[in-house]
Amino acid sequence: MSMDVTGLPWAAQGIGLKHQHVAELLAQRADVDFLELHAENHMSAGGPFRDDLAAIAERYPLSVHGVGLSLGSAEPLDTAHLRRLVRLVDELRPALVSEHLAWSRLQGDCYNDLLPLPLTEESLAVVVRHVDETQQALGRRLLVENPSLYVHLDNTLEEADFLAELVDRTGCGLLLDINNAYISAHNLGRDLDAYLTALPLSAVGEFHLAGHHLDTDVTPPLRIDDHGSPVSDAVWQRYAQLSRWLPQVPTLIEWDARIPALSRWLEEVDLARFHHSAHRATAATAEGGS
Repeated sequence: MSMDVTGLPWAAQGIGLKHQHVAELLAQRADVDFLELHAENHMSAGGPFRDDLAAIAERYPLSVHGVGLSLGSAEPLDTAHLRRLVRLVDELRPALVSEHLAWSRLQGDCYNDLLPLPLTEESLAVVVRHVDETQQALGRRLLVENPSLYVHLDNTLEEADFLAELVDRTGCGLLLDINNAYISAHNLGRDLDAYLTALPLSAVGEFHLAGHHLDTDVTPPLRIDDHGSPVSDAVWQRYAQLSRWLPQVPTLIEWDARIPALSRWLEEVDLARFHHSAHRATAATAEGGS
């Protein structure tokens, strides 16, 4: 099996690491290429799960996904939090490290959410500074994830242009969350095709897929990123399209609420492999017949 520069298999397929699945993952090697963990769940030292994490790291490639660094905060980064992240990454040596284009901290208070930031030249300079600082501390490239959006902000830059400038100025990569892109396009009336083609696709280092639901109690209805259901057909279709453009990129299937049995989650991995290979086969057939 061919490997890419991350050390993951070509077109690797992964799932999240959840404590209820650890025993099963350790008892028998699951048919999955890597596991992704949320950094903040593993920053404290010691405990039985910490020992299990070391055992997991010996058996599976890992990806570390941060949710609390607050790259978009106007304030300086929390250096203690960054040190804990660096310590975890140094210990686990994951294939990928990622964070969100969001903010979650203000004047010493931390908010349990990934809040959107207005996309302006001023905020771009802030995020560039924070990504540079993070990459310098980590000694490696950081992948930055596109947000799921529900309201219009007072932006002066388009999101795709903002991300392209961030990549150009810092050398970071992108974590392209296809579900987030689909949700944001629906909720904001964004042209999803134009958005995807405007992104610096050569910088994409990982895909995320997840489930969402349609909230019809609001007007107009909003698609809500809930990470608590299977990937939708519409998102699978976009994944198939992007897999044709970027066939080597690893894919992580998220499921953070109403977490299913491991066997059910692995069915989503099988679906990802199907959509990835089926679209490539269709493209090859079309090219052969032309």
